[in-house]
Amino acid sequence: MQAWNVDTGTRVWTHTYAKSQNWGPMLATGGGLVFTGGTNDRMFHAFDASSGKLLWEFPTNSGITGPPTSFMIGGKQFIAVQAGWGIDSRAMQARLNAASPGNFPEVPEGGAIWVFGIR
Repeated sequence: MQAWNVDTGTRVWTHTYAKSQNWGPMLATGGGLVFTGGTNDRMFHAFDASSGKLLWEFPTNSGITGPPTSFMIGGKQFIAVQAGWGIDSRAMQARLNAASPGNFPEVPEGGAIWVFGIR
């Protein structure tokens, strides 16, 4: 995962996932946060958009495949995301397991919507 300065064309920061590809989409907020998931560890991550520092992570039931979305209710901001491994990511994980047995744990399937409040 990389952040680039579009004015200068330079890379600002990079985050490398040690044992997984990232199949999940990302959301950048106006408040300077980047949310993403889609990794074999099933974590949903929040990064500082300026520095790339990991600020928060949460284990979901499955891999993140849906795009995170932001909405407000009563002046409070929420982030929602769909988890439910399958389709392309399942096939890719099978290829990774064949190439490097034991290094990529199986990710459970099954859909759920996760909603988080922003403080």
